[in-house]
Amino acid sequence: MAAKTVYHPQFGAGRLLKTYMSGFEWEVQFDTGRRFRLPAKQFSAESVADVQGEARPTPLPPRTVQLETDQFRARQTLEALRVGIVPVQDAETLTIGLEAERVTLGRAFDRSKERGGDVLAVIGDYGFGKSHFIELAARHGLRENFIIAEASLDLVEVPPSKARKIYEALVTSLRYPDTDQRGLLPLMKTALEHPAVINQFIAYSPREPKDCPLAAALLALQDCASQTAFEEIIQWLSGQTKPLTEMKTCLKKPPKLYVTGETARQYSYLLSGISVLATMLGYSGLAVLIDESEHYSLLRTAQREKADSFFTAMIVSALGINNGRIDARNIPDHRRAEYPIGYASESHLLFVFALTESADRMPVGSWIAPSQIVRLDDRFIDKDIREFFKTLIRYHAIAYGYPYPPPRERYEEIALTVPTQLARALGQHRINLRELIRTAVSVCDMTYLYPDYHPDELLSELKRGLKV
Repeated sequence: MAAKTVYHPQFGAGRLLKTYMSGFEWEVQFDTGRRFRLPAKQFSAESVADVQGEARPTPLPPRTVQLETDQFRARQTLEALRVGIVPVQDAETLTIGLEAERVTLGRAFDRSKERGGDVLAVIGDYGFGKSHFIELAARHGLRENFIIAEASLDLVEVPPSKARKIYEALVTSLRYPDTDQRGLLPLMKTALEHPAVINQFIAYSPREPKDCPLAAALLALQDCASQTAFEEIIQWLSGQTKPLTEMKTCLKKPPKLYVTGETARQYSYLLSGISVLATMLGYSGLAVLIDESEHYSLLRTAQREKADSFFTAMIVSALGINNGRIDARNIPDHRRAEYPIGYASESHLLFVFALTESADRMPVGSWIAPSQIVRLDDRFIDKDIREFFKTLIRYHAIAYGYPYPPPRERYEEIALTVPTQLARALGQHRINLRELIRTAVSVCDMTYLYPDYHPDELLSELKRGLKV
């Protein structure tokens, strides 16, 4: 059968290659050359009607090769959900609620693309979806043609007070909308294919090229004949190594990437420089996403000051010198080098960081406006939980090969009552969002595995267990 042409309001026309989740998701090769797997509801109503209304003279057999593939992925998804974690690839289809928060996120990306940058602080209790929101932001950003840098903080490997460590984690994680490769290498290779862009980028630099690590690396890589030196320069610029012997054949005097001292300005400068370079190469910008920022509350006073410097430098770099509540003059310079906080006044940088609500958390209220704070809590409505549970049953049916919709006489009362009980328990603070997900999967398992287990008995036991 010939591939159908479908239309997406953002990406334009494309060929429908495959459908997944009983048509809930489509894989499309767009005319621009980009290939994405997206929810069907994002496409035009005419496209959806055309695909879903296609004549099927004979029913599809219950088990096909494609179903086997879907079944394997669905079972992987369920295994993650059993411990309350939504897998990365299912972050959008298995999101509970968050309509308003996703609108806020979308507008932040729009402002970063059109006005030069933005900031969001995501605050919520444990188990209420901060990490999930960060992944939603990553997937949204990739669709919007941003490159994505992510880091999850801890007290040992990536502490909030160590700007160099945070920078290394972010740069080595870089994701792109047009390649599966990660890290700084794809961006640098693309830049080397466009010498005019490198010249323009260097002209923008507030520092002499020899004193700017990013500019110095680009110039050195243009004439670097040694593959080993090339790779070592990328590793050095990514914060992974000190300058090595071979790289000095191409970059004789590399600028210093500081490990100790007041390093916040240097690394906010470099991250905004990466964003500027990305926009010159046709991307929308850079989204820096940091999770687990609540480790800040465990730092000593001197360490908190270093963490404050990095986070405020990133905020100023994203919003611009005169567009926020922070006085950039209060962010200290390194004693051996003075760096501007940002590479350009408009770097098209989005900075999103997530933290748990506590008395000792970062003073975000004094750094950014209330409109730039997203609060995640338990104010979900039955409809939110109902939509999630409906999608979960769809995954479960694919995973275990039973028809969807499932038998009405067995599932109708469960599908109506379980979301209400879970929403009530969540609202009464008896469970958090992670526990809700685990419980919902358990209900699906019990309903499927024990056909003699009457729905009324199951619902009664669930109600007793939730104490609602």
